[in-house]
Amino acid sequence: MVRKLALTLLAFALAGGLVLAAGVAAEPATGVRAVTAESPCPVTGCANGACHGFDDVPEPDGITEMTCPEAGCASVECHAWDSLTTRYHQASDASLNLWLLAPVALVVGLVLIVRKVG
Repeated sequence: MVRKLALTLLAFALAGGLVLAAGVAAEPATGVRAVTAESPCPVTGCANGACHGFDDVPEPDGITEMTCPEAGCASVECHAWDSLTTRYHQASDASLNLWLLAPVALVVGLVLIVRKVG
């Protein structure tokens, strides 16, 4: 039993390593990188230290501009600003359905199937 568990974990680790290696080989910029003090903020791309964390996202001031991931715009009126300040503080309905309700429905369905068969 312990041997099967160890082999299963080894197989998952090997598969995960192969996926990571293939991803890094296909696009080296997406590889694992250390986060340093000079690293740009993943949300707005700034590196001035004033934009890290939800509470510290700077107001649009014309200096610290963000690039919109959808349209490539960098204006104060960019629709990404609303997403940064409102959307990421709460789970969206799609996220709630996908990550919470779907697994619960799957488990309940499987339990009902097992009880009918058994």
